[in-house]
Amino acid sequence: MNVSKILTHENIFVLELSIGVNLLQDAVELFLLAVSEHVNAGVQSGTNFDKYIDLINAKIAPKELPFRPRLIALNKLRVNSKHYGLTPARSEVEGLQVTVREFFEEVASSILGLAFATVSLIDLVRDGEAKELLREAESAFSDGDFERCLVGCRKAIFVRFESRFDIAPFAADIKLGTIGHYLINSRAPFYAQTKEYIEEHVTEPTDFIVLDHNVLEMDLMKSGMDSVSFWNVWRLTPKVYRRETGDDWVVKREFSIFEEDGIRERAEYVLDTTINLFVTADQKLAATRSTEFRNYYVTLRQEQVPVYRKADPRSEVVAMTPAGLTELFVDYAVPALHGTGLFWHVAHSAEGIYLSGYISEDMVGE
Repeated sequence: MNVSKILTHENIFVLELSIGVNLLQDAVELFLLAVSEHVNAGVQSGTNFDKYIDLINAKIAPKELPFRPRLIALNKLRVNSKHYGLTPARSEVEGLQVTVREFFEEVASSILGLAFATVSLIDLVRDGEAKELLREAESAFSDGDFERCLVGCRKAIFVRFESRFDIAPFAADIKLGTIGHYLINSRAPFYAQTKEYIEEHVTEPTDFIVLDHNVLEMDLMKSGMDSVSFWNVWRLTPKVYRRETGDDWVVKREFSIFEEDGIRERAEYVLDTTINLFVTADQKLAATRSTEFRNYYVTLRQEQVPVYRKADPRSEVVAMTPAGLTELFVDYAVPALHGTGLFWHVAHSAEGIYLSGYISEDMVGE
């Protein structure tokens, strides 16, 4: 059998119609179940679709759910398609998507008391600053402040992604050991990690973010996020910048992004897409298994202990521990790269002191 002859363009279009009808009806049914629970309508497993509407209407009287005839027709198309293999006609599905969208928006507003665009999965986003920024963006959308919504979503993107590409720490001639923790974990491209690059190319605050697109694309893929959706949000939101947590935000007022024509639709898309991107990444992260994180430290025998670049006393000394520092955070021990002895790997980040490298066991007390 020649499959290519069977799957003509017309057949594919017919298949798409059936799939679309099934997905739309499933979405409506799930939405009605949520509304039923909200108003305590008592919809049970096995309740017929049209009965959903009757039970909910009884609870919200004198209000009524809109578009009843159209929704009943949608359910019939779905039953015929799924259970009897009857393909819906093109004329039968025209306008269904618009009807369903208007149904969601009207019911969300009149029954749930909120804008449909703010009905989101935000509670599934892991706790942290990015989640709070998304809540602020959500609140801004509900208030009709679509500019603030776009800015809030970009701030969340900055916190979760762009901040790792900040090259501002490279502006000063500082030894590796002083900001070693940042430098080693920087995701910015190597060519931008110099004072010379900053002096030549950074002309405004947002220029301190230099993305390595290959690295970012790999991060998106690993987290299960859709790359196209991410870059859509990135293009539809203004650039922002903040050097340290607690500092004032810099927002680049890009006129085309804040253009009033279509800003509500853009803000709605950005808010919904950003939340879904974060939920996808967090769900994948939640499925990852690893050991529990905790801080480990060693007590130093003396002050001013050398921190080596390698687990080798003959390697470069990248820093000396500051005077008064007696406890040093470490994360593992490893035999010397050459010769004998043991070295502790330093991963110290506390009270403005950042150290990364290796210290000899000779410098560690009991």
